[in-house]
Amino acid sequence: MKKYISFVLLTAMLTMTTACGSRTSSQTSDAAISMQSLQEEMLSADTTLPDMTTVSSADEQAELNFTSLSDLSYDLVDSYFYAYATEGTAEEIAVIKLKDSADVPSMMQAMHGHIETRKGTFQEYAPEQVAMTQNAVVTRQGTYVALIISSKCGMVQKAFEAGFSKGDGHNGL
Repeated sequence: MKKYISFVLLTAMLTMTTACGSRTSSQTSDAAISMQSLQEEMLSADTTLPDMTTVSSADEQAELNFTSLSDLSYDLVDSYFYAYATEGTAEEIAVIKLKDSADVPSMMQAMHGHIETRKGTFQEYAPEQVAMTQNAVVTRQGTYVALIISSKCGMVQKAFEAGFSKGDGHNGL
């Protein structure tokens, strides 16, 4: 009986290792993802967005600008873009590419914290914007984490996901 249980556990472990291995190999497609193209596709997916200000890892003040989005260490970040409504309304779209997939849960938690902070700010100063923050989306593809606060979150999320399925037949997970 012990041998049977050991065999079942070993088989389960090998199956999980194989699944993780295939996930890791598909992450190699991350290198082919253009942050600029992803930014353009996501921002154009919601035609109702107001004028947006965009900062990115390519900017001179990249690390400082990142702190307005997340309190996670910038050393964990490979690249990012962050677009927010110029006039101070709730709309925000950001994608952060992390160096290590092990940091994805921490980044997702940081994005949820960012949303809660924004929600609190809008409850105080612009209550009509709170609904948009309540419908915010935090999602991921491989080592990429996206934050979407938009009236058309679903369309922007589809644009994000489509950026990982172009040309290679899989979604980067």
